[in-house]
Amino acid sequence: MSTMTEVVILAYIVVCLLPESATHAGHEEVSHPFLSRSMAMSFIPKAHWIHRRTASSCQNDEGYCEKNKMECMTYVESNREHFCKPDPCSSGSTCYLSTPCPAHFTQGCTENACLGLPCEHGATCSRQPGSNFTCLCTSGFYGDTCEYVDACHSVPCVNGGTCDRDANSFNCACTNRYQGTTCEIDCRPGPADILFIIDASLSTEKHFNDSKATVTAIINKLPIGADDFQIAVMKYSFDATMEFSFSTYTDKADLVSAIDNISPIMGPSYLDKALDKAKEVFGISSSFGARAQVFQYLIIVSDGLSTLRTEAVKDAQTLKNRGIKVLTVGNGEQVDQTELLQLATASQYVFSGGKEDDTTNVILIETVNTSCTDCLLNTMTDMVFVVDISKHQTVLQQTLDALKDLIYKALDYNPNTQVGMVTFDLTATLKFNLNQYTDRDKILLNSQIGLATTNQKSNITAALTFVRENGFNSNRPNSRKMLVVFSNKGWTDVDGILRERQALNMDNVLVVFVSVGRSADLVTVYTVAERVSDVYFIEQDADLVRFNALVAQTTHVECPFDIFDIRK
Repeated sequence: MSTMTEVVILAYIVVCLLPESATHAGHEEVSHPFLSRSMAMSFIPKAHWIHRRTASSCQNDEGYCEKNKMECMTYVESNREHFCKPDPCSSGSTCYLSTPCPAHFTQGCTENACLGLPCEHGATCSRQPGSNFTCLCTSGFYGDTCEYVDACHSVPCVNGGTCDRDANSFNCACTNRYQGTTCEIDCRPGPADILFIIDASLSTEKHFNDSKATVTAIINKLPIGADDFQIAVMKYSFDATMEFSFSTYTDKADLVSAIDNISPIMGPSYLDKALDKAKEVFGISSSFGARAQVFQYLIIVSDGLSTLRTEAVKDAQTLKNRGIKVLTVGNGEQVDQTELLQLATASQYVFSGGKEDDTTNVILIETVNTSCTDCLLNTMTDMVFVVDISKHQTVLQQTLDALKDLIYKALDYNPNTQVGMVTFDLTATLKFNLNQYTDRDKILLNSQIGLATTNQKSNITAALTFVRENGFNSNRPNSRKMLVVFSNKGWTDVDGILRERQALNMDNVLVVFVSVGRSADLVTVYTVAERVSDVYFIEQDADLVRFNALVAQTTHVECPFDIFDIRK
């Protein structure tokens, strides 16, 4: 850069900072050998310099003001407001300073509204017929007199939102997918990578298609794609077999077809090998298509009877420590909820086969901003206990102890649970209604006192009919209805029990069976249950932990079935 150029730039900066006079008190103007004052001023836009000079001259130079009254009217708004109060002009006229000079301000009235300086923030006033006017606002302002800051000028609304001005503020009209002050909150669930691990061993052979149906049902509730949910599937028996990775399928129809073609292996249940493989599958640098910065879920569809449980639980913990949510779905010839609880991230992540809505909705509510309210946690549950006191119940005290444990856990986990109780032998008797007791101690006390086995046979069909017709009369609207049957054996009318259980299911009642003691007739119980995971076998006190999976069902997430249409 040349010396002359540097001097020109410096002179421009200096002159911009100077007032009309180039000298300050006690200081003389210093000339530059290469650049005159007029030359330096020539770099400054003329309108800018005149504006600064005129404003000062009109206020401080009486002679200048007298010669340039019309021009100086522009710079005396504060003085005009002072001398025009109260307004001396008649309707249709505007008060202005006909003489805007400090030595003798003089007011006057005119039909030219622009002389009243109505336009704000540097706007240009245009006179209209009569006493009317319009203001041409500068950028960033709006209103009849440009009195409002245009908050939409900075384009605050994002994600396709439309900005609507509201005085000095704004409102954003968001598209369906977004909400928030500036449409910054995405209310569409996802994205997430979900790995399904399916038990393909001998113990689940007869129920393998049910396991695949569970996977398919969950997938059908989700949008599939690189920007939405990605699915990978693994099966296990002797070894873990990767059926397909996250990036294999982006078309839902192809994905469902691939799941339908998976076949069982029929061997031991080495779940630990599958979980060890899962560590690699979720690796961001692996070839399985896992994405960075998305939610990660592992859903194990199993009977909870793995060959090496300790190793499987340890591998699951490693995955959980990496932030991967582990969900378990019980399915098989029998189901041990103990292992499913040990594998899952928490008890609320343990589900029964056939409860795909519950499973999916947990994922939906967790993969969306917490301020979005499409999905909500429902804590209202009405639970009726049906206790067999017939002569077939040889371990009634153990049954009552198990009942006490379940009631305590249910009310501790979810205080918004209402409890009712029915006892039966040949006939059913209402012990207390759903809304009869709200105090936990009273509920526990009344569930135990006055109970002993009778010399009558058991008629569980009649008991289920009684509960269906009377047990939920005082239930709350929108509550989850659960019926828990405590009975070990003596079930002679299997067809009748099955029919009544199905009728209760049609009334949206979840029917659960609890069999206590070594002598329990589990074969018959599994026959009448809707799902094997709805059967809880309590042989000893250590098995009471299985109830944690049951009480977790007293809360559930509800989402609109068309949430992804709503939040396109």
